[in-house]
Parts: sequence; structure tokens; C-alpha cells
Amino acid sequence: ETDFIRMRVESDLTLTLGDKTIKCVCIDLSGIGMCLESPQPLSIGDEAVAYLPSYQDKFSALNACIRINREMKDGDSYYYGAEIIELLG
Repeated sequence: ETDFIRMRVESDLTLTLGDKTIKCVCIDLSGIGMCLESPQPLSIGDEAVAYLPSYQDKFSALNACIRINREMKDGDSYYYGAEIIELLG
């Protein structure tokens, strides 16, 4: 589907959507996007700031503006595909 290598990360991710903060899990990460698990529903097209703390010594923390573009429901969990729109400082 994509030429980008997807890395399994499975690390805590903080999503800031307007005035709410949602504790999510980043399942995997690629050069253009990520898959995340959220405890609450999100909407396709939502834009949020995703913060992923440094999860390995060789990777710095990720702070990025993302857009939700896919939804995969699995049992009680919500999984979303998101594209990275902009890397923030």
C-alpha cells in the first residue's frame, strides 16, 4: 500500500483535540503517518496534535499535527489511521 516502512511502536501517545486531551496508544509509525488506538471515538477529518515521548534512545520525541483518515473498529477499541500533516518543534 505504501512504500514507507512501518515500525511497531506500541507506546503511549497523547492526542490534543481542541480543548480535550486523550491518552492513546501509537500502534505503529511510518514516515507519513501512524496507526493509533483511542479509548474514545474520533471523527474522520479530525485534526489533532499527537505527542509521542521518546521511546528509544535513537528516536527523539515526536510532536506532530495529524489528520484522522481511516477508522478500524475492533471490539471495544477504536483504531485510526492518521496522516502526519506537519512536524512541530
